[in-house]
Formats: sequence, C-alpha cells, structure tokens
Amino acid sequence: MDSNFGAQLPSMKTLPPGPRSLELASRLQDVESRNVTWLSEDFPVFWDLAFGSNVSDVDGNVYVDLTSAFGVAFAGHSHPSIRIAMDEQAKCLVHGMGDIHPSPSKVKLMEALATLAPWKEARTVLASSGTEAIEIALKTAQLHTGKAGVIAFKGAYHGLTLGSLSVTDRKDFRNPFVDKLLETTKFVSFPSSDDEAARVLKEIGNILTESETSGVPIGAIVIEPIQGRGGVRIPPEGFLRDLKALSKATGVLLIFDEIFTGLGRSGVVFESEVAGVIPDLSCLGKALGGGLPLSACLGSRSVMEAWPETQGEAVHTSTFLGHPLSCATALSFLNILKSEGLVLGSVKKGQYLLASLRASLGSSRHIHEVRGRGLLVGIELRTETGEPWKGQGARVARQALRKGLIVLPAGRYGEVVQLSPAATITEKQIDFAVACLSDIILGRDL
Repeated sequence: MDSNFGAQLPSMKTLPPGPRSLELASRLQDVESRNVTWLSEDFPVFWDLAFGSNVSDVDGNVYVDLTSAFGVAFAGHSHPSIRIAMDEQAKCLVHGMGDIHPSPSKVKLMEALATLAPWKEARTVLASSGTEAIEIALKTAQLHTGKAGVIAFKGAYHGLTLGSLSVTDRKDFRNPFVDKLLETTKFVSFPSSDDEAARVLKEIGNILTESETSGVPIGAIVIEPIQGRGGVRIPPEGFLRDLKALSKATGVLLIFDEIFTGLGRSGVVFESEVAGVIPDLSCLGKALGGGLPLSACLGSRSVMEAWPETQGEAVHTSTFLGHPLSCATALSFLNILKSEGLVLGSVKKGQYLLASLRASLGSSRHIHEVRGRGLLVGIELRTETGEPWKGQGARVARQALRKGLIVLPAGRYGEVVQLSPAATITEKQIDFAVACLSDIILGRDL
C-alpha cells in the first residue's frame, strides 16, 4: 500500500467491481435478505481497507471517499488516535453493563458532551444508532408535554425503526409498514424561501391550534437543521429561530436531529451556534463514535427530568448502552475535534469545495443548485424542462465509482449528488473530485 494512503488520488487496477467484489456479491446474495444490499453488474465494491480519505477495495482499487461512510469518518477513516484509544480500552474492558454497572468511559464521555452542549445543565441518554436517539427524543417529548402528536417535515429522514419511521417522510420506507406507524405525525413542507417559510410557520400554528380540540395534541416538532438524505436542503435564515419561538409559545418541544450535521460536519459543533436558537433536545450520532456505533439524545436538565427516576429498572435502555469501547473512541474523537481544529477545517475546506463545484458546474443546464454548509454539500440535478432529474444521483455515483470516486445519491427523487467528505481531505483530492464530477455531469464522460 502506498505510504501516502489516506491522502492519495485514485489508483485503479480493475474496472469496478472487480472479480473479488463480484464473487463476494454472489456469496452475499445467497445469505443476506434481498432487501438490504443492492447488487448489480456495476455495483457495489467491497471495502477492504480505509484510512484518511482513501478506501481500498478487495481488488486493490484505491478510491477517494466523499461520503466518509455515511458521514461517520469525519476525522478520517481509521484515525491513529482513535485506533490507539480503541486498543487501550480493549485491553481492559470491551463490554460492560451500561445501566447496571457502568464504566468510567461512559461517565467521561457524558461529562465531555455536557461541556459542549448548549444548555447550562445538560443531561444525556446514550444509544447505539441514530434512529434510537430519535426514539428517545420522541419519548422524552411525550413524557414532558403529555402529548403524543408530532410535527415533522417533508423530505425528512430520521431513521427506520417504527417510532422514527413515523417521522421519516419516504414512501418507499413507510408504505410497507404504514399500518404499524404512529398516526400522530403531521408533515409540513421544508421551506426553501422566505415566503415559503412564512407559509409553513402559519400552517404549523394552525395544526397546533386544531390539534388541541380535535385529533392528537402536538407535543414535539422534529427537524433536521439541514436535511441530509433529503438532498442537503438548508432552510431560510431565521426560520429555525421563528420555529423555536412558535414552539416555546405553544409549549411544544423542538427537537434538532443533528445526527448528520452535528459535531462539526456543517461547520459548527451544534446548530444552535448558527441558528441563534437552542432547541429543547438534540440528537447526535454518526461521527460521535469515531467509527463505532454510538448515538446520544441530549437536553436540558429540566426537560430530561420528565423521565422518572430509576428504581432499578430503566424505562428506556439497551444492552449496549454506554458501551465502553464506543465511549472510549468517542472521547478520542471529541479530543481530535478540538486539537486538530476539525470544525474550522470543515468551514474552510467546505468553502473551497463549494466554490470549486460552482465554478466548474455553473455552465450546465442540468444544475439546479450547488448548495451546502461546511462539509455537507449537495448538487441538485434537473432535466432540460426544469423537473427533478429522477435517479440521476445514483447514475453519477456509479459513473464516479469507475473513476475512483465514492459519492452517494440523495433527495426525494434521487436527483441530488451528496458529498460529505472527511475534514482531513486534501485540496488535491477535492480538485480531483470536482474534475471527476464535472466530467460526468457536464457530459464529457457519458
């Protein structure tokens, strides 16, 4: 492996997927439920090694990764300090009993999160996945307000367990299980302009009023401050502030889903730094564990004390709550976040990526918008008639893979190319990615 692996440009030995990836795909098809991994002649490749912003597959191809594995590897794949923390923790305690006999790493992590959190006295419930963090937030809101109803936003993705799926707006995910979903969620548009924001706020106000006399009273509003899987959609300036004012006036809790955006991805640690508001609850995940499964629901002490004090049997818990290994890697990640200036790096590299893409793609009639903040960027594609170019995000992703670039599709219609690289990505790797995507989107590589 090249000594520069992590910061190098692609090196392709075979046309992906290579023979070993194809062989593994065939074996996987024989043992995995068919609803999980999408398999075709040109997708996927099987990862073998990852470091920094490089991934090597089982056939020896080296890629530049602009996904950081769903946003998890914000500090770069296999960061040396995180590996050391993992090794040191593994020598003494891999698994514990998080809500019975906790480990010191659990306490240290929750203290670190309380220091970062926007509330004066923060309280946290740990979990293993983002979808569980959302479940905890929804439960907290119901306990605090006594109201089960929720307002969520069109295009939202909050997870796929039944509670979080109830506030996720994707028909392909929801329809098979609609009879099991909570019938307490009202969806409103995610605004893209000031005029639309005013209309949405009025609609929310009407829903809140009507729900008190008919239907299920609303206890929570849940929103991604920047929609990730929905297509990197950013609300108009001031919308989140006005939403908080409305929720406060009506006694409804405001939940920020920061599982994707939080901890530096969008150029801030918590979205309250740019939104100018402090939500009642925030959910973190993805980058938090430094590569291991970990999530958290945080809130103020006054809100979180809606949970009853445990009498020895926790009302909400799980086997791997406060997992020592995950807590140790999370602590290491939070240290890196500060010591290596990853948040500022996200701002600077994100600005460079966004400016480069806009300069390179600006002439294309198929570009509706290139948008983003920090290292979360979306390229929205439209047809010549101005309609969302359905499925083209996936087409671009498959074409890019052949050139050694890993990206993901996003958006309601798969019309967005989503970029969420590590904060350690180099300018050379960004330049390559921009050139590669421009060749594909502008038609030079069709």
